[in-house]
Amino acid sequence: MNRSIKRFLLIYISLSVLIVYGLISWASYVVSKNELDELYDATLQQVASAIEAQHLAIHDSSRLYINSPVGSHTEIEKEQEFYVRVLAQDGTMLYVSHPEEKVPLPSTLGLSTQRYMGKQWRFFSIQVKNETIQVAQSLKLRQLTIKETAVSLMTSQLVLIPVLVILIFLAISKALRPLSVLSEEIEHRQSLDLKPFATEKIPSEIKPLVNSLNMFMGKVSDTVALLKRFTSDAAHELRTPITALRLQITLVEQAKNKSERDSAIKILSCGITRSEQLISQLLTLARIEPNNQIRKTEAVNLLDLAKESIQEFLVLAQVKSIDLGLNTSSVAMVDGVSHELKVLLSNLVDNAIRYTPNYGKVDIAIFNNEQNITVEVIDSGLGLPESDLQHIFKRFYRGENKDAYGSGLGLSIAKEIATQHHASIEASNLHPGFCIKIVFEV
Repeated sequence: MNRSIKRFLLIYISLSVLIVYGLISWASYVVSKNELDELYDATLQQVASAIEAQHLAIHDSSRLYINSPVGSHTEIEKEQEFYVRVLAQDGTMLYVSHPEEKVPLPSTLGLSTQRYMGKQWRFFSIQVKNETIQVAQSLKLRQLTIKETAVSLMTSQLVLIPVLVILIFLAISKALRPLSVLSEEIEHRQSLDLKPFATEKIPSEIKPLVNSLNMFMGKVSDTVALLKRFTSDAAHELRTPITALRLQITLVEQAKNKSERDSAIKILSCGITRSEQLISQLLTLARIEPNNQIRKTEAVNLLDLAKESIQEFLVLAQVKSIDLGLNTSSVAMVDGVSHELKVLLSNLVDNAIRYTPNYGKVDIAIFNNEQNITVEVIDSGLGLPESDLQHIFKRFYRGENKDAYGSGLGLSIAKEIATQHHASIEASNLHPGFCIKIVFEV
């Protein structure tokens, strides 16, 4: 079952309205009851006060009731009628308004409530001169009036609830409209349209969602750009080696004797080796591109990586009679990705050995201090022209070195890895010799 925010809000707000309506009705009933009780009590007191005024105006008040000791009705016929009783000092009844009505005698002066024969009475009693005036009223009238008032209030409020629910529904629909607009915009966008969504007219509650969506689309855009860049680089750089391999295969096929065939096969083998190296470096470059993967860093010992690189390229150095060594034994710990830093050092050592003449020397030096850690790969080669130094970290740049083995990606990979580890990398001529230095911040 699909959850709907609109339906959820409408249901729970409507329930809240009903609960509040119930509480308001209960509060209205209590307030109305108290107000009506006070009103009817005040009326009882007014009737008693009117009779009291008559008693005070006449010297002998007992004469008031000589000719009419009873009222005009024997029983109370309407609930709003008052029961009036006047008692002499000795308890003799001087006057009663409804002689057939069964009404108890109150035990106290003032306001009181008594139940008698299944019926509740509200009394107000006062004593004037030697007489006691009692005015009573059945509570049934009060209950009926309060019930009618409460029903009237609740009915008028109940009629307004559907109107309130409709207004709430319209308000919710308007509040959620930006989500519908955003959904429609996403639905009608082209697959390659990755520009961020506008946030100027977005409500503040939805803005974090749109910002997160824009961040995600930015990452997707970077990934798409990475794929396009990789495809473009691969297509550009593989075209020439593949063409060369095709020509070299033709040379093997057209060889007239074993010597020509062996020579052509040797050239073909070199071409295949270079193509393998190029493909490997392209894949490495794609893996280390920014935002291409979730990178998990850890504490890495650069000394151990340097020793592994020396061990890896020792055979290649021996073939050229190059003295490959490490001139430090200090532990140097940096925070980074171990296999990426290994690729960084390996590329630098590989480059140094390939461009150093036979019987030369390649050293790895590591310097550790409180501010930074510096790694230097120094060779005894001829160095580079000054005009090439500022370009050697660019992709596929080989300057004047167009040897059969280089692809122009090794230093570019090293530069990318160093950048991702917040390290600086630079190259310089030593006269004689050549040095590449990487500085890691501690």
